[in-house]
Amino acid sequence: MLALLAASLFSHYAPPPPAANLDPVPDFNQICAEAGTRSNACFVSTLDALDYARRQEGLGPLYLPRNWRSLTGAEQIFVITNLERIARSEQPIPGLTKSLDQVAYAAAVHHTDPVLMGDSPHGPAVSIWAESPGPLASDYDWMYFDGYNGPLRTPNLACQTPKASGCWGHRNNILAEWSTHLMVDLPQPWYLVAGAAQIPVPATPHLSPISETMESDAMIVTAVWQRPHYVYTWREAVAEGAGSRTRGWNPAATDRVALVPLEALSRIRAHAAIASAAIVAGAMAWFGRRPRRRRPYAS
Repeated sequence: MLALLAASLFSHYAPPPPAANLDPVPDFNQICAEAGTRSNACFVSTLDALDYARRQEGLGPLYLPRNWRSLTGAEQIFVITNLERIARSEQPIPGLTKSLDQVAYAAAVHHTDPVLMGDSPHGPAVSIWAESPGPLASDYDWMYFDGYNGPLRTPNLACQTPKASGCWGHRNNILAEWSTHLMVDLPQPWYLVAGAAQIPVPATPHLSPISETMESDAMIVTAVWQRPHYVYTWREAVAEGAGSRTRGWNPAATDRVALVPLEALSRIRAHAAIASAAIVAGAMAWFGRRPRRRRPYAS
């Protein structure tokens, strides 16, 4: 697994991870199981949980590009990981390339981390994979639930003991410091390139009482010495407001409401979103069912 390989070869190549996993507030896994993985309630609660987790790090809310809903799954994975990078003063990845998108797609199909093959020259490569309701949920697990969480409760399969080298490996790969660590001794100029992919995956019946489509999300980042052709760029995302409080989009942003305590607002928003989804979805809301178990997301 490339993510585990990167973690073992490059020590201290990313900012320190959290001391422990952070359970989502609100619990988007429960909400997505009840309201449906495609529901607005699932989307808003997942974004809300990410914003809550970011507040624990002293970071502001996520601001997505205004055209988020029209982006492909691959583009959404690329954008959310770059938003995590710039929030911690890391250099954003400039763009996606067709060839690496294909590498990521093959990995998403096989439910594993992307691995570079072939003889084309490139620098170190890091990769991530998850199966979840979508890129925001994958991002939460990569960033805040990537450490050891006890027997049978740790979705990161490379972190099955507290001291395993793969613990927080996905978060490390997202926040990898390229200029100061991974590429520091290699000749310049070099260019960062990424590939991402998302494919729908039917839920496994024994893992959930609800037959919902999940997503297999994969991404890989490396450096090359030949100027690349990007098929989607961070500059395009920024033009649509990515990372901007004034021009971006976040329907769950809590810093816009100062009169309601943040945790109370989170609970109010989550319950209101579920109620709204129930009205629209009717029988598809599946109230009273037990929440979906966390899926393993590394191999």
